[in-house]
Amino acid sequence: MNLALVTMISICAFLQSNWELKKEKDGIKVYLANSDESKIKQFKVKTYIDAKPREIADAVIDLDNNYKWFVNVEKAELLEQLGNDEFIFRQVIQVPFPFKDREVIEYCVVKDLPNGVVRIELKEDSTFIPETDDYVRMLMSRGYWILTPSGDGTDIEYSLLADPGGNIPAWLANQFIVNNPFKTIRGLREYLKK
Repeated sequence: MNLALVTMISICAFLQSNWELKKEKDGIKVYLANSDESKIKQFKVKTYIDAKPREIADAVIDLDNNYKWFVNVEKAELLEQLGNDEFIFRQVIQVPFPFKDREVIEYCVVKDLPNGVVRIELKEDSTFIPETDDYVRMLMSRGYWILTPSGDGTDIEYSLLADPGGNIPAWLANQFIVNNPFKTIRGLREYLKK
């Protein structure tokens, strides 16, 4: 199959996602769509931030500090550096009692695209290290950040499909999918102002 056909199929699949605007406040729009891969909804956030794309990308991949603004992230750690902008990392995600906290292992690559656009791609790599009894391993977590220069700042599109797994029912997980990314983007804005 040639590259043009694969690209066209990918674009069509993306456009067929019926994104529904669920929240719009402070210039932040949160959309949800159903997924064929999970009962958990996928989210997409669109906004503008007064910072350059690379500044935002650096904040997103700063594993020593992104827990300060990423909602429910307790900690993150680098597992393996594969290149300058390519690595595998681990995050611990806090979930409400009585559920056990989650752990996600993800492959991340940051790409500098034409016209100053930066794209961050995330995909679970759940078998990279053995599971422990301390956390429930998230087996699905994939998404992206597209950071596009706009005036003196950046237009952001951030999307993620993450299934917490374990004994958290989809209906409960879906209740947090609008507010958590909204709070994360608001936290990122505040963090970048410092």
